Amino acid sequence: MKMKRMALLIGVELILILSIALAETALATQRTMVVSSSEQRIDYGNRVFVYKGEVNASWEDIVLEADEMEVYLTEENTLKEIIAKGNVRVVQEKKGRTVKGAMATYTAEDDVLTMEGQAHYQDEMGNDLQAQKITMWIETEKLEAEGAPVKAIYVLEELEEEKASGSTGG
Repeated sequence: MKMKRMALLIGVELILILSIALAETALATQRTMVVSSSEQRIDYGNRVFVYKGEVNASWEDIVLEADEMEVYLTEENTLKEIIAKGNVRVVQEKKGRTVKGAMATYTAEDDVLTMEGQAHYQDEMGNDLQAQKITMWIETEKLEAEGAPVKAIYVLEELEEEKASGSTGG
């Protein structure tokens, strides 16, 4: 009886390891993504990967943390969409950007990240933006904030003439 139970446990572990490896291989055609979580479900037929509990996903210079994340692939097994829910935090390390909120949707085709629910954006320059919904076009580096009130703090560079006149005392 113990042998059967041990064999079953080993079989389940092998299936889990194989599933994770195949999931990562499927995502690798577009971007290599590494995901850790407390629970993972994979539906190969519908090309859906569901991660729950302390989700941490990283690809390129982006790290996503959430309570739950769903990854959808195209028929060609490339990344189509990511939906993250609960305590979502997305960090773009090279750009020094962080955006937090209740729910995030990333659409690969458009390279657009939408954060909703008490969304909060900060960057390395000290800019700070709070709104109900923040949409970020990653490649073109555009932002749009919606939902009253939108609160923003922008750090602006001084013009070279202002710097020069300020240093001469005039």
